[in-house]
Amino acid sequence: MTDSTVLDALAALLRDRVRDGRLPGAVVAHHRGGGRTDTVAVGVQDLESGTPTAPDSLFFWDSLSKPVTAAVALTLVADGSITLDTPVSRWLPELDRLSVLRDPFGALADASNLVPCDRAVTVEDLLTLRGGLGFTPDFDSPFCRRLFSSLQEETLGRSVSRDGYLAAAAALPLAHQPGHGWTYNSGSTLLGLLCERVTDTPLDQLTQDRLFAPLGIGDTTWWVDRGRRGRFAARYVDGADGVQLVDSPDGVYAAPPSFPDAAGALVGPVGDWVTFARLLLGGGTVDGVRVLPAELVTAMMTDHLTAADRAMAGFFLADGEGWGYGGSVRPDGSYGWAGAAGTWARVNPRTDEAVVVFTQLALHGPEGGGLFDEVERVVAAAW
Repeated sequence: MTDSTVLDALAALLRDRVRDGRLPGAVVAHHRGGGRTDTVAVGVQDLESGTPTAPDSLFFWDSLSKPVTAAVALTLVADGSITLDTPVSRWLPELDRLSVLRDPFGALADASNLVPCDRAVTVEDLLTLRGGLGFTPDFDSPFCRRLFSSLQEETLGRSVSRDGYLAAAAALPLAHQPGHGWTYNSGSTLLGLLCERVTDTPLDQLTQDRLFAPLGIGDTTWWVDRGRRGRFAARYVDGADGVQLVDSPDGVYAAPPSFPDAAGALVGPVGDWVTFARLLLGGGTVDGVRVLPAELVTAMMTDHLTAADRAMAGFFLADGEGWGYGGSVRPDGSYGWAGAAGTWARVNPRTDEAVVVFTQLALHGPEGGGLFDEVERVVAAAW
């Protein structure tokens, strides 16, 4: 039993979805200051096996990996390995002297549509997704189509190597001048690659050393070994004939990736993301262990966008929503994000709460919709 009104309301919503056949399963957690976390699991994690969803079921986090990447990068800022204004090209020389599109939706090969880059892309540009490389709201534009093809930005189980990704990125112009616009996703992948170069350490090991081990997070990785695969939730999407399988537990994430994608490829349980949320609520400290300076956590959960930046973001950001480091910032002071694979989390320093909802059902297109619209309403009413 719990005394959490928001948790009870969300659990009821999820159970209704499972009962109606619109959702295989889900786990929801509500953390409140003082250390209390209540968790409810509903439905099944795999329709084929019928395995019940459990609090320790493993879910594909998708873009809820972005805040984790930001925190790893900030540990390097904290120890002086990099600064927020460090040019990315110092560590990723492939990205030196990029050109910029006059019209981000226009032709890539038209020389009249290209202008010089007016300054270097910085570490903070990657943290805030203002570096110029990433999705615009027009997925059919030549720029986005090239992201999807050469950078494999929407490929399930990317095959391109680190060097191949950077070479493809270097061949693209930027969608906007550094620090003057907002483009989604790719900046986080580049941030992970930069962290690897700075430390000469693979991102999976770096994340373990810098963040997960100090926090006691031991169940979240970039792929799922055989011993844990029975806990891994299958991935689904809404289809014309109901819920359809996208990837099984023995599928894409049953083997190591070509490289750890810092933008969205972690797999783990709800409880590990709750622990990360506690780090943010604790100002960089969990259970007496300091991982980040408080001022960097504050900066992480502060909106850094201008009105023009938000306008360029289009449907990616809701009205009044901005972007901190690795996640969105709302007018209510909350920080968090959602993953297209069906994950959602928000941390509210004002109320000292966090809510995390993990499902395995993909969002309804790039604008989300459906289940998480209702989740948003429940949480907004409680906060």
